[in-house]
Amino acid sequence: MKSRWVIEDIIERMNSKKKIASVKAAKSIDNVLKYKNQISAVFLITGSILTVKKFVDVIQKEGIPVFIHAEKVNGLNLDKDGLDFLAKYVKPAGILTTKTSLIKKAKEQRMLVVQRVFMIDTEVYQNVLDQHEVLKPDFIEIMPSTLCHVIHSYSQILKTPIITGGLLSTEEQAIAAIKAGAFAVSTTNEELWKKDFTKGMVESKEHSQLH
Repeated sequence: MKSRWVIEDIIERMNSKKKIASVKAAKSIDNVLKYKNQISAVFLITGSILTVKKFVDVIQKEGIPVFIHAEKVNGLNLDKDGLDFLAKYVKPAGILTTKTSLIKKAKEQRMLVVQRVFMIDTEVYQNVLDQHEVLKPDFIEIMPSTLCHVIHSYSQILKTPIITGGLLSTEEQAIAAIKAGAFAVSTTNEELWKKDFTKGMVESKEHSQLH
């Protein structure tokens, strides 16, 4: 088990597998391990201060980096002590957060950060552009995954890798998001965890070259 993940490792995994398993219940961890060869990373969206380290250790022992959704850990205070607890005791690859105030604090703790953004209007869209150089998240996740035009736009403008998730129900939707510019897609849909998104993209590319 890695003692510390670096961004180059994460990028390599995401580039080769294109899929992030979002885990909202402890029982889903079994399927993460079952389909680990198809999964780049895990977004852990469950647990408490009593269980989160156990969940992270089980997954990362299998070579899969874990990003903890900081706001979803029951009993965790999102202050310096709370981030110390995550960084020094739980030791995930990083955190997933919607709170811009946590990004700098987490990076000071040498944790990687995925900034999750719910794209509800053009103001949010512009805020991401205005703030990304100051916040410097390692990844930006755009929700929902159906906004392919937004994904494409950000992928052309920003140097930060773009992830997407939400409202993802088919393999075709995942591949469409990746083609639009998403570096990887996250999903709670366990049926999609077993799919090979990269295979579908290769087949699509080969088909286009024949016509």
